[in-house]
Amino acid sequence: MSGNITTIITKINKACDDIDFVSARVLIETNLIKLSEAKYYRLLNASGRVLIKHVLADSKDQVESNNKLTRTDLLTIKKINEYCSNFDISMLKRTLKNSFELMQRSDVPPLLNNDAKIILDNMGALLGVQQI
Repeated sequence: MSGNITTIITKINKACDDIDFVSARVLIETNLIKLSEAKYYRLLNASGRVLIKHVLADSKDQVESNNKLTRTDLLTIKKINEYCSNFDISMLKRTLKNSFELMQRSDVPPLLNNDAKIILDNMGALLGVQQI
């Protein structure tokens, strides 16, 4: 397997030197997991390294764009903010029961008001995200 990845790295370096970035990108995308390892990443030339960073950033953007908040999610966050501002803990618990996974997303805390951040943090509903 090591010989196979060496020939792929050689092809990528040659394609980058020849300014054939389309071929290099195809090779990188098909072998992305292996090429992102440090020992193989170091063997790429400068253009190949820039290209692999671009491919990784592009794939990360696609994943994030597929996971955008829906209208229902935004309405749930609005209701949670209202319940926390009014200190309606019983309705907050009912809402959190159905939307606990929503609270674990990293893009939700900026949408919460200060009351909601404090109450949810003390309740332990903000487990996976950055703490206040």
